[in-house]
Amino acid sequence: MTQNLFAACRSQDNELSIKRVRVTQPVQGQVEALFLSQEQAFMNGITEEIEFDGAWKPDANELLTIDIPDQAAAFTNAIAANPISLPDIDAANIADEGVRALFVGDADRVLVQRFAPPQILSRRFSLLLDNNTFKRLEDPAFALDVRLTCVIRSNKIKFKSFHSLRQIIDLFDLYQEATDDVLAEFVDCDILDVNDEDLLKQNADQTCRKLIYAISRSQVLTRHTADEIQAAGQSLGLAISLNNGRITVPTDRKGLKDLLRFLDDGLYEASLSGQRYVTNSKRRV
Repeated sequence: MTQNLFAACRSQDNELSIKRVRVTQPVQGQVEALFLSQEQAFMNGITEEIEFDGAWKPDANELLTIDIPDQAAAFTNAIAANPISLPDIDAANIADEGVRALFVGDADRVLVQRFAPPQILSRRFSLLLDNNTFKRLEDPAFALDVRLTCVIRSNKIKFKSFHSLRQIIDLFDLYQEATDDVLAEFVDCDILDVNDEDLLKQNADQTCRKLIYAISRSQVLTRHTADEIQAAGQSLGLAISLNNGRITVPTDRKGLKDLLRFLDDGLYEASLSGQRYVTNSKRRV
């Protein structure tokens, strides 16, 4: 493991740069131990690694993987470079550095923590123990996270949360690309009538793509006919139109999301009040 702590900083023009975080030798040893213990926790119980395909939540025994995008190569390049060649982080003004991640690593792997503004203690009224008495922390300070966000190894980024990873690296294009195949399968489904495929792709934001992925996994469109789906939608007050026996997919984003949420069991009617709701949680009873 390298004897250096690095920070990945994002500028106002969204460029990612790597800077070195100077720490004392004793602290560096403690930082190493912390990251190593977090790596063990990150990998504990993992039995399968799955190429990212648009799903956001892997099972407890799974990791998602992607090929290292160009922007993320900055992490491995920093580990391979001479640390002296990298600029030091402006410790006195760390709040203005745009830090997005902290990481350590060696030739084998890079261990990455996400960094968020609340970790900057100097922004808060923080107390520091001194001889059994608390005094206010006045110098710039920050806290390390309690877990890793990702591990970069063997030309892959391994992660559990797409949401957390994208706080560090811009992955929107990758997400769109990963779900384009699923979107194409959705469009080609025999039970659906998509009038304008390009407009559907334009309206399919991340929420829509997530729903389409869930619908493709549930196979609801192959287990039910268009008439059955239309009748079920009418029972919830959702108007579903048919064209030559196929479900007309709305071209507007709201109508599209309403249909997708219904197909993903995200709409329901309360038994007592008769009120209809949208839900993001579908824990089975």
